[in-house]
Amino acid sequence: MNPLLDGVLFRDVFTTKEMRTVFGETAFVDRFLEVEAALARAEAEIGIVPEDAATTITNHASVASIDMADVAANVDKLGLFSMSILEAWTDELGPAGEYVHWGASTQDVSDTAMVLLLRDAHEVLLRDVVAVRDQLATLADQYRETPMVGRTQYANGPPVTFGLKAATWVDELDRHVSRLLNIEEQLFVAQLAGASGTLSALGDDGIQVLDLFADELDLGVPRVGWTASRDRFAAFLNVLALVARTLARIAREILFLNRPEIDELEETVPEDELGSSTNPHKENPVFSQHTVGLARLVRSHAGTMHECLESMGERDRSAWYVEFALLPESCCYLARMLENTNRNLDGLTVRSNQMDRNLRASGALVLSEAVLFALARHVGRQTAHSILHKNAMRAVQSDRDFLACLKADDRVTDHLSEAQLESLVDPDNYTGLAEPFVDRVLDGLTDLGDP
Repeated sequence: MNPLLDGVLFRDVFTTKEMRTVFGETAFVDRFLEVEAALARAEAEIGIVPEDAATTITNHASVASIDMADVAANVDKLGLFSMSILEAWTDELGPAGEYVHWGASTQDVSDTAMVLLLRDAHEVLLRDVVAVRDQLATLADQYRETPMVGRTQYANGPPVTFGLKAATWVDELDRHVSRLLNIEEQLFVAQLAGASGTLSALGDDGIQVLDLFADELDLGVPRVGWTASRDRFAAFLNVLALVARTLARIAREILFLNRPEIDELEETVPEDELGSSTNPHKENPVFSQHTVGLARLVRSHAGTMHECLESMGERDRSAWYVEFALLPESCCYLARMLENTNRNLDGLTVRSNQMDRNLRASGALVLSEAVLFALARHVGRQTAHSILHKNAMRAVQSDRDFLACLKADDRVTDHLSEAQLESLVDPDNYTGLAEPFVDRVLDGLTDLGDP
C-alpha cells in the first residue's frame, strides 16, 4: 500500500479506515488464499484434486494459517508477491500443498483476488455515493422555492433556486449510481486462463473447472481469459473518475458560494479545526479543498489505467502490475472524497436570506430576459432584444437603474405598464420550472431496493 494511505500523518487525509481495511495486506492475502481454495474445491468436484486435499486447503485459506515473516523473507528472495505467499502457505499444508494452484497462473489468482477486493470496495463506494445523493436530495427538496442568482459564464444571469442547483447534483450522482450498478456484471468476473490463456494444463476439464471456480466465488464466468485485456478495470476507474469529477464540481461550487463576499453557503468546519496557522480569524473550508485535490488524483489514475490497456502478447506484466497501485489508491481516494462530502453536507449552512440579498442587489438587469419576452409579444423578438440591449448598456455605462431606463423608454412603456415592468423584474416571479424540475429529479431516483 501507498505510505500516504498507511502512515499516521496522511492516512485520514487520503482515505478512510474502512477502505484501508478493504485493501490492507491482510485482506489481500485472505482473498488470495480464498481464490486458491475455491480453485481446489472446483477441481475436487470433478476429481482433479483429492477431496481431503481440497478440504485441508479450504480450512487453511486465511492469513491466520500463514507466517507473514516467511512471506516477507520470500519477497526479499523472490521479488514476486504471489509466489512468496504460495511458498509460505504450502509449507503449512503438508501433502495437500502439492495440489495448490493446480493448472492456474499466479495472475489468474491475483486478478481474481483483486476482483474480490474491488467487489468489497464497490459496496462501500456505492453506499456512500447513495448517501451523498440522498443528502443532496433533501437539500433540493427543502430549498426548491429558494431563489438565488443564476450564474452563467461567470456573470449573473436569470434567477434559479438553490433546490434546482442541488437537483442537478442529485441527478448527476444518480447517473453514477446507475453506472456503479451496471459495471458489476463486467467487473465481477473470475479469471482462470492458465499461462497463455488456453487453460491447457486442465485439458478437456478446463471449462467445467472455470464454471465451478466462478460459482464458488459467486463471480461471473468470462467467455475467454482476460489476462491481456484490462478494460474491465479501466471501465471501473472511468466510473470512479466520473464520480470524483461530480464531487469536485459540488465542492467547487460550495467553495465559491462560501466566499465572504458571496456568503450564500457556509462550509462545515469540524469543531477541532484549528484554522489558519497565521490568521487567527480564518476557518478554512478544508473538506471541499481536499475533495477537489483528491479528484485530480483519481482522474490521473484513470488516465494511467488507459495506458495499461496496451498489453503485448498474451500476458504483459508492465501493463497489469501497476494496477496494484492504481486500483486500491483510486478507491481509497474516492472513499475519502465521499466521506468529506457527506460530513460537509451534514453541517452545511444554507443562507437563504443572503441568497435573496445578493439576488436583489444584482438589480433588474438579471431579469432582462423576462422583459424581453414580454415585450417581444408586441414588437417581435429581434426588435425587443435590440431595445432591451440598448437600455441595458445605458444602465451599465451610466450606472443607472435598468428599471428606470425601461420606464423612460416609450418603445417599452407603449406596450408594458410600470406595474407590469415592476412585476417582470421581481426575481420571485421568474424562477420558471425550477420546482417541477426538482420534482422530476426526486421522483426518478434509482431505487436500489431492499438491502
